[in-house]
Amino acid sequence: MSAVSDLSSVLDQDVRLVDSVREGEWSLPTPCDEWDVRAVVAHLVDVQQRFLATLTSRPVRTGSTFGENAELLTAAFAQDGALERVVADRLGDITGLTLLNILVMEHLAHGWDLGQALGRPPAFDEEVTRRTIDFAQEMSPKVPPSLRRFADPQPVRQDAPAIDRLAALLGRGVS
Repeated sequence: MSAVSDLSSVLDQDVRLVDSVREGEWSLPTPCDEWDVRAVVAHLVDVQQRFLATLTSRPVRTGSTFGENAELLTAAFAQDGALERVVADRLGDITGLTLLNILVMEHLAHGWDLGQALGRPPAFDEEVTRRTIDFAQEMSPKVPPSLRRFADPQPVRQDAPAIDRLAALLGRGVS
């Protein structure tokens, strides 16, 4: 699979999950401290909009839905040269590929959070998740402590599904 295919597969799973949220579920607590389902989705929409603006050098697009943003992101990252493009991010100058991998990691982690809260875990691809674990382990030492947004890694069984291992790596308690 290509990096853009990885992104597309993760976004597809998250779009399905977000579209399945019923009225009474928006206020359910998630494993993401102090955020309910609505807050996690709002965070992901914000991330989508900011990353799209970073990649395309266009102003942040507001008012778009989770699914609309997912389509726009996939199309933007699929453009010729997008993955090689160097963009300015809070981490410094990074490639579009690094930006894409951060986006995949965010959507896997918060998709896991939503799945736990809703009792409907997304069916994330194991290989995509394994690649994201490798990326997270490689990036972790490069992120200054002041910019870290995830908690310290938590224990997890080595034979746990890749998504649970990623969640634990990013500070979620996994049973």
